[in-house]
Amino acid sequence: MTSTVTATELAAASTSATSAVERAFVLLQAVVGAGSPIGVRELARRTGLPRSTTARLASTLVDIAMIEKAADGSLVPGAALATISVDGGPAPLLRDRLRPLLAALAEHLDESVAMAVDDGDAVLYLAQIEAVSPVRARSVEAERHPFHVVAHGLVLMAHWPAERLERYLAAPLAASTSNSVTDPDVIRARLERIRVEGYAWTEEEFDLDINGLAVAVPVPTDGASTVSDAPSAAIGYYGPTYRLSPNRQPSLASDILTIVESRGGAMSGTIC
Repeated sequence: MTSTVTATELAAASTSATSAVERAFVLLQAVVGAGSPIGVRELARRTGLPRSTTARLASTLVDIAMIEKAADGSLVPGAALATISVDGGPAPLLRDRLRPLLAALAEHLDESVAMAVDDGDAVLYLAQIEAVSPVRARSVEAERHPFHVVAHGLVLMAHWPAERLERYLAAPLAASTSNSVTDPDVIRARLERIRVEGYAWTEEEFDLDINGLAVAVPVPTDGASTVSDAPSAAIGYYGPTYRLSPNRQPSLASDILTIVESRGGAMSGTIC
């Protein structure tokens, strides 16, 4: 026996589907607009949707990579957003491009590994792999930090044009800890060393008891076939000072540079 679907039933189904799509986009917009990781409870509060509905739709959006779960279970924009971005959204594509490099560094040393990009007035951490050790630094994924107090920011600053660097150094530079370097002349000298050596160490400059080490990662962008002088991203470690320091691991910076160089061919495709 063949059942017949009435026009009323079709309309109801269409309305239900449309409503679900609308709710999904409301959630997606809320996650993107949050500017930092957001939990399901807060997402439900901001959108006015039931928590169960929010959790179900968020799970679907995670499945299709429109949003992603951070290490603590909170939600952040996903890599698949680039497929519907009008301007191409290079950051998610760059993040996916560099995930194998993150994995290689995580395998080399059991410390948290993060990648970051220049986000205009701050350095933005796009992705990370946390250390397995029970004693580790907190997650920084999706956070924005001042350039001059984190290793990832310093290696990006080292490639800035002179005009931008002087403009940044002319503004008041906040100190995050007593170890933060805020003297413009000292920072200039430090950046010169970074240009020569290719890496930056920071020692308790953003968080006490936490050190960082980062190198620049040159990746072609905007359809270019070769890399430019300005790196697209910075990648490196951060972790407890008693484990991660230039004194304890004097060869670690050269190890990272070797790994980045050896993986250069795998990242040679363009990001557009």
